Amino acid sequence: MQSRARASGPQPSGSHPVGVDIRDSKEQALNLTGHAQPTPSEVVGWLTLARRRVDQMRRSLNNMMGHSGAAAAGSAVAETDPLLAFASETQPVEASVNTVAVAPVAASRTRSGLGRALLVLMAIVAVAGLGTLAFNELQLTRIPGFGVKDARVTIETRPPAAQVLIDGEPRGVTPIALLLKPGAHTMVVRSGQDERVVPLSLTAGAEVAQYFEMKVTPPAIVAGRISIVTDPPGARVSIDGRPVGLSPVTALELTAAQYKVTVTSETGSAERTVTVEPGAVASVVFSLPKVQAPFAGWLAVSAPFDLQITEGTDVIGSGGASKIMLAAGRHDVILTNRTLEYQETRKIEITPGKVTTVRVDPPRAMLSANARPWADVFVDGASVGQTPISNLAVAIGTHQVLFRHPQLGERRESVVVNVKGPNRVAADFSK
Repeated sequence: MQSRARASGPQPSGSHPVGVDIRDSKEQALNLTGHAQPTPSEVVGWLTLARRRVDQMRRSLNNMMGHSGAAAAGSAVAETDPLLAFASETQPVEASVNTVAVAPVAASRTRSGLGRALLVLMAIVAVAGLGTLAFNELQLTRIPGFGVKDARVTIETRPPAAQVLIDGEPRGVTPIALLLKPGAHTMVVRSGQDERVVPLSLTAGAEVAQYFEMKVTPPAIVAGRISIVTDPPGARVSIDGRPVGLSPVTALELTAAQYKVTVTSETGSAERTVTVEPGAVASVVFSLPKVQAPFAGWLAVSAPFDLQITEGTDVIGSGGASKIMLAAGRHDVILTNRTLEYQETRKIEITPGKVTTVRVDPPRAMLSANARPWADVFVDGASVGQTPISNLAVAIGTHQVLFRHPQLGERRESVVVNVKGPNRVAADFSK
């Protein structure tokens, strides 16, 4: 009786806690995998819980093995130790024999059942361990920042220095290497007027190289034209020392700039500086002596603005700097600028073989300036006071006027001051 109680007693105590732990771990795993984006702290907590479940199963297994061993040892002692067999407490001889015969069979069955239980528990522990590792790996790949490697995109262009935009954000100029998050992106490469739009679909850790042959936009050439006429015609014409033909030369296309135009004939020569404006035609007229003079010299005119030079009814030169061949002797020349309403007559003496220079100092005229509400005024960078300003004497010509207010900012105006006036300039800071 005593040996049967010990053999059958420990069996139910070891299996129930293990079953409860496995089900709880499974339910928590299912609950965790249901989350769309588990956090790293949740994964670490689950792993810690799984380890605790495994430790509990191990302790339960050890307890089961300990209780079963004790029960088996007790049965063996009862069967071999005569001190434990009391004649007054036992059944008759027949019953005692049957009991002794049944006890080994029950113990054997108990040990057989215990072995199967141990195998089942070991299988459960192994499956739980593999499931833990697989779940751990799966969750780490689902958590942002765990196991996700940026893609590397290298961009080169010819010519270099093209602007690169990723998803509308400027990222620099080529050549450039960028680290981008996996997924879909839109890349724009822009060089001048040439633009390339490329969709990118990047995987984690990908290495992508992009190369573009960009169209080179030639620089815009801003050109003007020049026409050169001489009286009498047929004079040799050169521009900056390069011959361009015989006069008249009409609609010759040149890049906008200043040029030195020289005309030469058997009766004389003349030289003039001409400014070619973008999209405009500069017309130059030279009046040369009609007969060869035995003695001749040159007239050079220097002025801060363009002039037309006439003698009598003949236009003998134009431009801001001119060199004109004239017969030796006295000449009355008229210097004119119609825009500035300037006209002046000069009497000159031409010395044979020499250059006579005429310098034009621009006369001064009155300028008035005002501003709303008020402003400090600067003319060509020099402070001239605070508005209102009237009768400020300045040289005729084009001037840059700056109005400055400490709270309202600055305004810039360009004004052409002529001889006769009135010359006024103003700025309205309220607009």
